[in-house]
Amino acid sequence: MTFYRFRLILTTLLFVGVLLVFSAKIYAQEDVEELVVQGIYIPDEKRATSEISNLIDEVDFAQTGDSEVTGILQRVTGLSLVSGKYVYVRGLGGRYSYATLDGSLIPSPEPLRRVVPLDLFPTSLLGGVLVQKTYSPKFQGEFGGGLVELRLKAVPDEKFYSVGVSGGFNSETTGKDGLDFAGPDIEALGFPGKSRSIPDIIDSNATLSGFTPAQLEQAGEAIPNIWSVDLQNNYFDGGFNAAYGDRFDYSNSSLGFLAAIDYDSSRQNEFGSFATYEISAGELRPSTNISEEVCNNFIGGGSDCGLRRTEWQVNLNGIVSIGLEMDDSIIKASSFVSRKSVKRSQIDKGEFAADPGTLRTEVRNEYVENYLWFNQLSGEHFFESLKSGAFEKTQLNWRASYSEASREVPARKRYRYIYDDFDEVFRFPLRTDAALTSWNDLKDQIYEAGFDIIQPVMTGGITFDVKLGATYTDKSRKSGFIQYGFDNPPGANLAVRELIPESIFGTTNIGPGGFVLTEFFDPSDSFESGFENLQAYAGLDVGINDFVRLAVGGRYEDSEQITETFNRISGDPIVVTQKAEYLLPAATLTWEFYDNMQLRFAFSQTLSRPDLRETASAFFIDDRGQQTRGNPELEITEIDNYDVRWEWYFGPGEFVTFGGFYKEFTNPIEQTFQFIGNTPLRSWANALSAKVKGVEFEIEKALALSKSRDFYLKLNASYIDSEVNLDLTQATQQTDPNRALEGQSDYLGNIQFGFDTPDQIERFAILLNYTGDRILGVGRLGAPNEIEKPPISLDFNYARSFEIWDGLYEFSVKGQNLLNDKYKITQGGLIAEEYDLGVSFSIGIKTTF
Repeated sequence: MTFYRFRLILTTLLFVGVLLVFSAKIYAQEDVEELVVQGIYIPDEKRATSEISNLIDEVDFAQTGDSEVTGILQRVTGLSLVSGKYVYVRGLGGRYSYATLDGSLIPSPEPLRRVVPLDLFPTSLLGGVLVQKTYSPKFQGEFGGGLVELRLKAVPDEKFYSVGVSGGFNSETTGKDGLDFAGPDIEALGFPGKSRSIPDIIDSNATLSGFTPAQLEQAGEAIPNIWSVDLQNNYFDGGFNAAYGDRFDYSNSSLGFLAAIDYDSSRQNEFGSFATYEISAGELRPSTNISEEVCNNFIGGGSDCGLRRTEWQVNLNGIVSIGLEMDDSIIKASSFVSRKSVKRSQIDKGEFAADPGTLRTEVRNEYVENYLWFNQLSGEHFFESLKSGAFEKTQLNWRASYSEASREVPARKRYRYIYDDFDEVFRFPLRTDAALTSWNDLKDQIYEAGFDIIQPVMTGGITFDVKLGATYTDKSRKSGFIQYGFDNPPGANLAVRELIPESIFGTTNIGPGGFVLTEFFDPSDSFESGFENLQAYAGLDVGINDFVRLAVGGRYEDSEQITETFNRISGDPIVVTQKAEYLLPAATLTWEFYDNMQLRFAFSQTLSRPDLRETASAFFIDDRGQQTRGNPELEITEIDNYDVRWEWYFGPGEFVTFGGFYKEFTNPIEQTFQFIGNTPLRSWANALSAKVKGVEFEIEKALALSKSRDFYLKLNASYIDSEVNLDLTQATQQTDPNRALEGQSDYLGNIQFGFDTPDQIERFAILLNYTGDRILGVGRLGAPNEIEKPPISLDFNYARSFEIWDGLYEFSVKGQNLLNDKYKITQGGLIAEEYDLGVSFSIGIKTTF
């Protein structure tokens, strides 16, 4: 299926729509005073919207002090954070929740997921966030848990500029030794440098086919010879942000612009233990044991057994936005860039399942660069389209966007040493895969265009909005992976194998009779995929009377998804195509049955498509080193959603809500396992069914504790229960075919207590976040599930502003993880992974003129 005709039609409609707007201006005799003022939020948008939602604005950002949007989202009712970057809505994440930026889809830099890691977005560049939990036809149909709509900062109302700096300390990291490996100075800005690039001789012939011995030697010597891990004292964390905006007013128009940049650098030690378990002789026993105690079993093996990992994270983000207001129109162009780079060194020392009874050290060094570039041109127009007293001004919103995301992992290193009990020395093993260098590159691109029309109508005492719109999405993804090892020379010198890797793989040891470079990847390690979706919707938002409101509509989607990989053996292409057409209904009824109280009832049908690579039947290695194979027989998941919520708005900024939800899944996609020999192979299959149900409660209350400060209390709690029923013919290796969904916590809760001054000069908040236990990994062959136990987080944030030298200076201090809770994963009650996170403090100063 192709959509070139639709592209032409959509472009024409947008162009004609803009012409109609400007032609209407020529004949309209509107007074300047009737200019429509556009803002990020309207007062009580949470209450006024027809759907069940939560709203976050810049005041909330300031109160919590969270620097990344993920931090504040985990404080929203029913939301949790997984792996520090994935937001789960009502226990559903990944394939069941999605995010937009100013109404347009965001590409993902994740190699095996379409979910967007929201830690790419700093709060300093956002104007607000909408979390919508009930489906409305305006949004795309892949809606299970909910929608997170990020909103970039708006063009300012007046000229301003601001500059801020910050510094941070962590009790487990700052001033202590951490792991590091050699790299260029430009890493401090989040760039990998050219030293990690693929050598030209390898780039020209990645498979090394037809290379002469001399060329193989040249290629082997061209591999970046940087392997060793060094101990380095960890510096203080630091950050910088700056913004400048201005506005120019003319006789009948205004032009404004905003430019902002945000930089942050932080390090984190994660020193502890790691283990995997299996059922042996009817008992759960460790198969891999990376802990301090292991060294006691080996004389001369040292005392540094365990997990040691250090991450250095650098974020560099920027935004440029220009807005033009003319009478009843606003046109906005914005560009957003986010770079998140992580330099990670890890040493695992202990007993591994592959070498039972042997002490082994395994080292991994990698530099991961995530990049997101988002560009959008949008417009909002009000004009007289129908000359009738029943019709108010028509609202036309349109948008066109291009965005891309990439993930590069250049020159990733992985190597090991085995301890020789007899000689009491560590040696490099004679295995081709004992020292690997790999390059991984992924690029995601999205072209999207769409429009929304709202026509308010008043007739017969009834007011309603007619809503129409269409969207076209064209998404493509490319991923490449190459990896190399060294064939070992016959009778390799024992003394050489005891050296550091830089000496082992020095130029004198590479070549005929020595170490010879060999490729270590498959054609299936690279893939291409595409996704096109033609969408249109229609709806009515009807005020039946002064107390009852009904929003009803439907969305049509016609999509085609293509994934192309290659056969592992023959190299022949494998193409999987999935076409689908859906009509998705939705309805929400709001009943204001008492002053400032209302009930909402909602029903909708939505869907979830397989991820782009989950339908590819070729083998590949995922980002955790797990052998994986897709399933071309996967079907689209269909979801029925039911919601109800009671709301009471008992004062300005004060409310209490209580609600429940229930979701039924047909053909939900779940992880399964097969075995090839003793090697587990991960795949996916459609389960028979799944259910998710839960209740949510939240309250925000002003407290009259002081005349000079506005105290408040915010509480929310959620209980979520889920069950997935797997097809036993597809899940023969899983321990529990009837279990909760992965990543879903039963209990979520937040408490926030603090104050603001009426002039916003001073603010304080203390925040407690609780996230219940959740399944991180599915158990197999009788072993129980891996259970993640997220730390209980107690944080505080204080800020005070002073007028100095005709400027406003804000001084702030933050504390995080004040309870010093650990990160922990268990399996059958035994520790699978554990390390200290430490207590963090930061101070900052920001000036605004």
